[in-house]
Amino acid sequence: MAPIVLYSTRRTPAGRAVELTAKMIGLELDVQYIDLTKKEQMTPEFLKMNPMHTVPTVNDNGVPLYDSHAIIIYLVSKYAKDDALYPAKDLVKQANINALLHFESGVLFARLRWILEPVFYWGQTEVPQEKIDSVLKAYELLEATLKTGGTDYLVGSTITLADISVSTSLSTLNALFPADATKYPTVVAYLQRLEQTMPHYKEINTERANEALQLYNQKLGKV
Repeated sequence: MAPIVLYSTRRTPAGRAVELTAKMIGLELDVQYIDLTKKEQMTPEFLKMNPMHTVPTVNDNGVPLYDSHAIIIYLVSKYAKDDALYPAKDLVKQANINALLHFESGVLFARLRWILEPVFYWGQTEVPQEKIDSVLKAYELLEATLKTGGTDYLVGSTITLADISVSTSLSTLNALFPADATKYPTVVAYLQRLEQTMPHYKEINTERANEALQLYNQKLGKV
């Protein structure tokens, strides 16, 4: 059987979540980075797989899937050797993971995209303070979530899909707008813990978040 093909970009948090998940379960991917500025996601071939023309998109031997959260749940459910990342029978834990997947897409990534899309694609050279404030509010929400949970990771004492997904947008936000350890100590400690314990974190999150930071600064004329 041929490897699953992942269509993505290097910097997008959603694509990185798929790459991290595959690494965690030992699944080989054929990663194909596409250029959104060249509209490579708008080709007839790509639109046939994903009419929403978004990345990441995967093709599992003729089965196309899109949305990172749907993809990572599918990969773990079908290919992982156990259900540690996404429990099949513990519905409470599963629901808590789902809630944090929605937090990643609806809060963390949404606020990141609100900032980066106008800068990267529309020529905006200043970021309104209200957008930066929304990032700080997201840190506040995550700080409260981590403190309430009282464990090393978002849902329990081991890494789950919640951590994988949240880590991608969070690492990029933190590269652009570093979390203040005096205000968000639990968030900062959590990021440090992920960097130390999540396989391939530095390669897929830290380095690529820094790539996003470099482009962001370039677009704003800071370099």
